[in-house]
Amino acid sequence: MASHGGYRKGAGRPAGSKSRADADDTKNLSDIARSHTEQAINTLVDITKNGRTDAARVSAANAILDRGYGKPPVKDNFEAKTMPPMIIELVACHTNKSEKAINKSDTK
Repeated sequence: MASHGGYRKGAGRPAGSKSRADADDTKNLSDIARSHTEQAINTLVDITKNGRTDAARVSAANAILDRGYGKPPVKDNFEAKTMPPMIIELVACHTNKSEKAINKSDTK
């Protein structure tokens, strides 16, 4: 039986070899993509206004904002605040009223 996925000896590009796409090819691809920017933005605006689902509209709106203003910076350094220990106590209440209500419903 053939194996699927994972590491296979001899599979993939040899270590140290160059990618087939050189810098010029990458640059040309970027230029082609940039030539369609206006159409892509118009499509995103249309989806934002007329998308079938909320998820589609939100995703399109986020894409527009990311392209217009850049993605928000990600804070790598966050400081965890230490909180004093907290004691949580669970108390079970058993009253005669609740027991009577249960008994009445059982008898009907």
